Amino acid sequence: MSKKSSPNSPPSTTTVSSVFVQAGDCRIVIAILKCGKWVELQLSESVPNLLEIGGNQEETKKLLQDHELLLSKLKVPW
Repeated sequence: MSKKSSPNSPPSTTTVSSVFVQAGDCRIVIAILKCGKWVELQLSESVPNLLEIGGNQEETKKLLQDHELLLSKLKVPW
């Protein structure tokens, strides 16, 4: 027997796809979720943490370069 959801219950959420982007030593994984009519992007993983600023000026410059490269890979040309 199938279990029917009641009209008042929220729709279930399904992972449609995952996107992996890597630049230098940085990587992110984004999950594409579908819930009813809505599609949501969720940051699933970030290595290193996107808020990390580095322990010295050299690390900070490297993180900034890698994060900028990640952003450029995520941008979609229209």
